[in-house]
Amino acid sequence: MTSPQPIRFGLIGVDSSHARQFTRLFGDGRSGRVLGGVVATAWKAPTSADFPPSRDRNDENARALSEAGVLLRDSPEAVAEASDALLLVSSDVRTRREQFARIAPSGKPVYVDTRFAVDAQEARHMLQLAADSGCLVLSGSPKRFTPEFLALPAAEIESIELRGPLVVQPGHPGLSWYGVHLVDLAVALFGPGCALVEPRGTGVRLVWPDGRNATLSGPAEWDPWTHGRARTATGEIGFAIESEEDMLTGLLESVVRSCRSGESNIDPAEIVAISEIVAAGSEALANRLPLALTKPAPDTGGR
Repeated sequence: MTSPQPIRFGLIGVDSSHARQFTRLFGDGRSGRVLGGVVATAWKAPTSADFPPSRDRNDENARALSEAGVLLRDSPEAVAEASDALLLVSSDVRTRREQFARIAPSGKPVYVDTRFAVDAQEARHMLQLAADSGCLVLSGSPKRFTPEFLALPAAEIESIELRGPLVVQPGHPGLSWYGVHLVDLAVALFGPGCALVEPRGTGVRLVWPDGRNATLSGPAEWDPWTHGRARTATGEIGFAIESEEDMLTGLLESVVRSCRSGESNIDPAEIVAISEIVAAGSEALANRLPLALTKPAPDTGGR
């Protein structure tokens, strides 16, 4: 049987390290570390002048991608037209809503990298736009797709301690830069519906209505390791995830599967919950006060 043609992915934004890593992992679409896709084209979004990860990497990453054979185009709409699916990887979460609004009308699948939106309201708006456009939305931290995390007996876990770098960047305080990865893991385990966010030192404690809880902590400096200790009725389970290029393979494999099947790799309600907790956690850390999350997430209309 003939293998299907590789999915032609288009990058929206190139200032994230993921732009080059995704391109390398896919390779030519048939012999890369991740099979079934190829990064064929990209849009170099305008840089965010007040945001070092964007300002300092944009030009260099664009040159490297061009040298690797990725065709740079002059608009996100042009990239969408020339692609089968899109990878929105602009590193500044404040740009996501506007960029997503420009590509969702294409009706093509869009993976929005890790930090989906500034808050729950913005996430709901983006998901509704996707539903209106027939656009399949994909998202999720790459850490939730790692073998180390997927091996956990999620249904048995009563509480978990997650420790990873809580680095911040201008315009991305609290949990909204790297802390989002820990929030994503907690929601992947316990689902949407977190009821309470409590500041705990440099991190937070998340509590669900049934008592399940997640404590998120870590240093303010970069560290490639995320450590977890999950508690069940019968004992504890420890795991560790290293942030390096191969960590991204599970995520990209899930994106390829979703593009083939038409089913999202993450529940839209989880996307909203992650955005809500990140914003609430950042507020709780700033004010040093607990914050109740009492309203259930409404139907997003997503797939």
